[in-house]
Amino acid sequence: MSIIARLQNNHLKQLFHIKNNNSNNGQQVLSIRMGSHHGSFAISNKSGSELYELGYCSTDSWNENELMDFFSVNSSLQNSFYQVQVVYDFSESILISSKDYRAEDAGLLLTTFGSNSGTANIVSELIAEWQLYNIYAVPKEIQEWINKKFPSVRFWHQYTLAIKYIVAATANGSLLIDIRKTDFTLIAAKNSQVILAQTFEYSTPEDILFYLLKICQQFSLSQREVQVQLSGLVDQQSALYKELYQYFIHLEFREASWSIQSEYPAHFFTSLNDLAKCVS
Repeated sequence: MSIIARLQNNHLKQLFHIKNNNSNNGQQVLSIRMGSHHGSFAISNKSGSELYELGYCSTDSWNENELMDFFSVNSSLQNSFYQVQVVYDFSESILISSKDYRAEDAGLLLTTFGSNSGTANIVSELIAEWQLYNIYAVPKEIQEWINKKFPSVRFWHQYTLAIKYIVAATANGSLLIDIRKTDFTLIAAKNSQVILAQTFEYSTPEDILFYLLKICQQFSLSQREVQVQLSGLVDQQSALYKELYQYFIHLEFREASWSIQSEYPAHFFTSLNDLAKCVS
């Protein structure tokens, strides 16, 4: 069976594919983002300032065949890279202060909040700037498959990276929102503290607005004063943006720093650009 036929059978759908014409003779970095219902990659230079190629797929769920197809249908992923790095975008995560963190309790904490540790690897990451630990779960099948294909891969959780880019958390508060096809990530901060990092599923723009208004009410964030930064699959002509614009005064897109020779806005892929800039 051909790769294209398998893509149709297993519901892996390619939403975007961008290939820029800029020169890419130097050392290349491969950045991969994997979530429950999406997978994407970017090939860039070491600084993350130049994008060479980008792909973005959606899926109902991941299995070994879909993982094989995701990497096979994009022939550029078979190249050699200076560095390969992955951000895992799975919602099973808990943030705790570094002073309360104990490595031996990490798995128990996450299991308490609903993670099935039998089918997931438990990972802890220090976010030193905020004195937090992010304890999260990665499906074993996905992490083991990627580690086998890329033995020297570096990885983080999406919340860990996103928190690094949130606007300085003033008394007015900040909301960092990344929109995907069926869910969105929200990082909220206020008074120099991260107060929420969570992923929500949605069906309509009204669903997203409902969650945001509820969170503003819960954490005493003023819609007139809170700083809202958007990235992901939303633009100024979308119903979602028009809804948000009616309720939030300080609303802006968090743009990617690389230039994209494409019809798609750069902020569609800001989270991938964040990862691309993590090269050591």
